[in-house]
Amino acid sequence: MTDEGTAAQQHAERPAVRIEFVPAELLPEGHRVVGLTAPGSFVWGVREGEMSDELRTEMNQCLEHVIGSGLWQQHWADDETPPTHPH
Repeated sequence: MTDEGTAAQQHAERPAVRIEFVPAELLPEGHRVVGLTAPGSFVWGVREGEMSDELRTEMNQCLEHVIGSGLWQQHWADDETPPTHPH
């Protein structure tokens, strides 16, 4: 059993993943979604109007669950990160 301090530390060390809406003019032409990385987090930028607020909220809850429960972990080879938009 983990104590509160250990659990809080493990939570802080988990990468954050979430979906955010992005204005169309900020996305590469022809893309509805881009992956954006920052230290300790990954953000799926979805073009505004392509997803409802309700769906975004539900997807963010699902992402939080799969990461928080350890069902999904991301390990980049040689500390590489993915490109900021799909090819």
